Amino acid sequence: MKTKLHLLAIFYRSFGFYLWAIPIISWFALGRPTDRNLYVLIPALVLYKFFLQGITIYIFRRRYAHLFFFYANANLSQRQLFATAFAADFTLFFLSMGIIQLAREWIR
Repeated sequence: MKTKLHLLAIFYRSFGFYLWAIPIISWFALGRPTDRNLYVLIPALVLYKFFLQGITIYIFRRRYAHLFFFYANANLSQRQLFATAFAADFTLFFLSMGIIQLAREWIR
């Protein structure tokens, strides 16, 4: 179990930076909205993250298909890899949005 979690973390690290950097840059480009403005923006950010994850799946299946044999040896399918990585990504995303809102309240 520990080995599988480690392999999932390695898989997520291979593209996780881009799934975080692009939305954060977009958030800064929109003027770092917080409070009610952030609540209006969250659905758009969620759709944007779905779009980025779709692009990630496409790129990984086209360009890096040979790397899945490494994970297949540990009994991890492509579906398990992507589902777990994207579930972790959305969990971290919503936690970060909550932290932004709490920080906004504490700063006041």
